[in-house]
Amino acid sequence: MQALVADLRYALRTLRNSPGFTAVAVLTLALGIGANTAIFSLVNRILLQPPPGLERPGELVLVGRTVNGEGFDTFSYPDYGDLRAGCRACAGLAAYSTVPFHLSTGGASERIRGALVSGDYFAVLGTRPALGRFFLGDEDRPGDPRAVAIISHALWVRRFGARADMARGAVSLDGHPFTVVGVAPEGFEGTESGGVLDVFVPLASQPLTFSRLGRAPHSARAVVWLQLVGRLAPAATLPQARAQLAGLVQQLVTAYPAIHEGWGVSIASGVGLDPLTRRRLRSFLGLLLGAVGLVLAIACANVANLLLARATGRRKEMAVRASLGAGRGRLLRQLLTESLVLSLAGAAAGLLVAYLIGGLLLRLPLGAQQAGGLDLTPDASVLAFTALLSIATGIAFGLVPAVQASRPDLVPELKDGVGSRPGAGRLRSGRLRQALVVTQLAVSLVLLVGAGLLVRTLQRAYAIAPGFATHDVVVASVDPGLQGYDSSRTTRFYAELLRRLAPRSGVRAASLALNVPFGGGWDTRIVAEGQAIDQRHPGERADFNVVTPDYFRTMDLPMARGRAFTAQDVAHAPHVVVINEAIAERLWPDRDPIGKRLQRAWGGEPLEVIGIVKDAKYRSLFEVRRLTFYQPLAQSYQPAMVIHVRAQGDARPIGQMIQRTVGELDKDLPVYRLQTLADRLDNSLGQQRLGATLVTAFGLIALVLAAIGLYAALGYAVTQRTREIGIRMALGARGEDVRRQILREAMALAVVGLGAGLTGAVAATRVMRSQLYGVTPTDPTSFVAVSAVLVGVALLASYLPARRATKVDPMVALRYE
Repeated sequence: MQALVADLRYALRTLRNSPGFTAVAVLTLALGIGANTAIFSLVNRILLQPPPGLERPGELVLVGRTVNGEGFDTFSYPDYGDLRAGCRACAGLAAYSTVPFHLSTGGASERIRGALVSGDYFAVLGTRPALGRFFLGDEDRPGDPRAVAIISHALWVRRFGARADMARGAVSLDGHPFTVVGVAPEGFEGTESGGVLDVFVPLASQPLTFSRLGRAPHSARAVVWLQLVGRLAPAATLPQARAQLAGLVQQLVTAYPAIHEGWGVSIASGVGLDPLTRRRLRSFLGLLLGAVGLVLAIACANVANLLLARATGRRKEMAVRASLGAGRGRLLRQLLTESLVLSLAGAAAGLLVAYLIGGLLLRLPLGAQQAGGLDLTPDASVLAFTALLSIATGIAFGLVPAVQASRPDLVPELKDGVGSRPGAGRLRSGRLRQALVVTQLAVSLVLLVGAGLLVRTLQRAYAIAPGFATHDVVVASVDPGLQGYDSSRTTRFYAELLRRLAPRSGVRAASLALNVPFGGGWDTRIVAEGQAIDQRHPGERADFNVVTPDYFRTMDLPMARGRAFTAQDVAHAPHVVVINEAIAERLWPDRDPIGKRLQRAWGGEPLEVIGIVKDAKYRSLFEVRRLTFYQPLAQSYQPAMVIHVRAQGDARPIGQMIQRTVGELDKDLPVYRLQTLADRLDNSLGQQRLGATLVTAFGLIALVLAAIGLYAALGYAVTQRTREIGIRMALGARGEDVRRQILREAMALAVVGLGAGLTGAVAATRVMRSQLYGVTPTDPTSFVAVSAVLVGVALLASYLPARRATKVDPMVALRYE
């Protein structure tokens, strides 16, 4: 320990005496280690760590419904009851559904996100209340709604000042009084990573809150709306639970074939994200981890190059220490201690870099919510990762220079000092520095090619025509059901709202729709009237929307044939539908669909086709052609709708106008998700934009580090070759000849790095295939452009050392040392 303390003191003193070298090395390492820490923090929080506040989370499983072997969907309440009763491998099986609530307390109101949960939800998750209690068994009895609620710790602090008497307090949810019986523990966010849930109410209270499902969903087996989470029994395994639940679902298929045809079950170990979202994010986060790993490799190569150059200036020091009895192991330990001190200092600075990058990562879309709900504060595992990474990094960049420096040639070094004639050790050191420069150039090319492909993908995405207007359309959500409106009052409210919006100045058209583009949606299975439905032919999966008559004009969605909805398409009139071209071609490929009728596969009144609209992109710009149909709101009542207003010119004042108009009708009704369709399109490309931004930033950092490494290596080589250059110039060489030779040697390194980088890029970009759209992994434009940039940067980085070489005075060089 005394020797270690002495080594640390000497290392700190040595680095303090070389502030320029220390600052460059620490900054370089901070960029590499900080980027890795930031990405690992996100990976750790999303993929490795369960949501906080759960007991023995390794025993928890998510249960989802598959249709024809695909998806991870919800169940109905009766199905949930059958699965819970029959699963012996589960110690408990809970159900929940995340829904919006309109919260009112003391005259203040806001829209919050909460969940309808089964009575055993908190018991299955294994959490305990911070105040009060959780639900009792009789508070979740079907058909007997109890107006009780549990609020989050954050809401308790924010709205109620953390009052100890809050338990048994009263709040208003969706216009109904609820009694608060407990407060969830601090940080508890249910089973969803990043999901901010502020209130929990029993499933039995659904008719009071989530009214869009109807008044009695507990008895409706066809209404699927519940997500399931279970805890394995002590002696049970995941395969046993999967087999039992698969058997139970098969019993449901046999008992209710018209509803459950093609159903299956999928079980995922752990909670946080559903398997589909987890798989998508794993690919994206793997790409970011690979990018920051390459940045760290370049940083290590850069610092190793600096250490090799610095070791040359310390040859005499090492020779003196060796001549006084220091063994090679003792020299190695001292030099590696200096490297580790540098690396730990870089890790400390890297935590600040990680904090800055974390602000960008919090914009990452995670399925239904943003990553902004995540807490990326470094925990013990992140700090341990950073510490281990810094130690590994210190050894990685310090070992080779230490080995080189710990073998001094005693007699020449003690005799001639720094100006001694280069020997085998210096030749090896020069080759190592050249190899490190080549490595940096190659790795930076791989990163920049990847960034180029992602940028090209983003460009292609923005070039896709969605099929409707975006820049001049403003959307805003409103839900009169949150204020306790019944269907007749809601219908009157919407009619008056459209009447007031339509003639306003700056408004070209106004309408309502159930779904908004790039925000998810609802789908069902449809068939042409009279078509047989069975397991092999379950119908075509199609998205549907419920709209008002002016919707197609508001969205600038052109009609191909037929007509749009009118005011005559009311509830007692024949039920009609407008379909897109994809449905027309799928159901009636050789006939005119106008006048034909389609129906949902599970029943309902047939719908007469009155019009055909052009296809459009609704869920994603990258989606394949989707079947979509539209129904009039007057014939398919929905309480929550999205206001669509198309501006006549500047769209910015439209949002305030919408809020003002809704406030004139009901000052307590909140307007939420107010934005333009252009903003929604941007948000839908959030992952692609964030990936392109981060990988491009990492690529540019890598390129700068590689350029600095090339400049430093050539500058040091020019210094070492001062005598040689002086002799050449004394013998008649011109400055232009010397400059050309230095540039030729630099370009030789660049070409080797270019060749290695192109080979690596061809292999690496194939892994990115799932992140690309409209661009091949070997896109020639990206490869050529990046190669040209790399050659240009290498030429610029080598020009200054080459120019300096031409300034060597032959007489000074010949007298050198």
